[in-house]
Amino acid sequence: MTRPLIVVLALAVLAPGALAAYRGPEPLRPPVPTSAEKRSAIARMLARGESVSCGGGRGDAVALTFDDGPGPYTARILDVLRRQGAHATFFVVGNRLQYWPEAAREEARLGDVGNHTWSHPALTRLPHWVVWLELMRTQYAVDEDVGWKPRLFRTPYAMYSPATNSIVRRLGLLQVFWDVDARDDVRHAKVANIVRNVAEGLRPGAIILMHDIHPWTLAALPGVLAVIRAHGLRAVSVGELLALDPPAPGQRCPYGPLPAGR
Repeated sequence: MTRPLIVVLALAVLAPGALAAYRGPEPLRPPVPTSAEKRSAIARMLARGESVSCGGGRGDAVALTFDDGPGPYTARILDVLRRQGAHATFFVVGNRLQYWPEAAREEARLGDVGNHTWSHPALTRLPHWVVWLELMRTQYAVDEDVGWKPRLFRTPYAMYSPATNSIVRRLGLLQVFWDVDARDDVRHAKVANIVRNVAEGLRPGAIILMHDIHPWTLAALPGVLAVIRAHGLRAVSVGELLALDPPAPGQRCPYGPLPAGR
């Protein structure tokens, strides 16, 4: 009787430690494209000569994008994204970078930095040489801050023409629109409305338009990220979306503007 009792006692002492040490296989982490993979994906889209309004709709990724910054809420938006493991693309207005000199570097660490012109004008109302200047000044301003020039561009007010499209392409920029509008640019937008606007259009491959210059956007962001997770999706940058789930050639998006040049 003594020996079986000793065995039982030994198992009682050792088994919990052994079970605690065995945690099973590590859960699979979703793929995160490398910088090289993102650059290649953007280059492939540029070679098509098309703009982008959504991904292919075949994966679990949606691209979160923020326009018009940096601003007083950008750093806190970055903190929310960082805590929740989300990525995004920030389309910056070049003349605002001087007021938040660390913003572009921090944004680059969490995704992509895109060009949103120097002063946010309606490009179709400007002489062509001024359009060039608006884009080039921001290209060099971002380069000074992060060490590389943007490859992504979003035109203010979604206004474009064959002439502005030609300038964008000649600068090697991929024009990015969206197919889900959070409508957070409405004055004093309600947090619940922002979250609902995103939820109503959410689907795999969506590109979501938000703005990092409003306090209500900051307040709504945790809810937006929660809705994305509830749909079994994850927030990525535009470059990551194009690497993971690129649109098919000529693909039309549910709510996106007409492809550039049409």
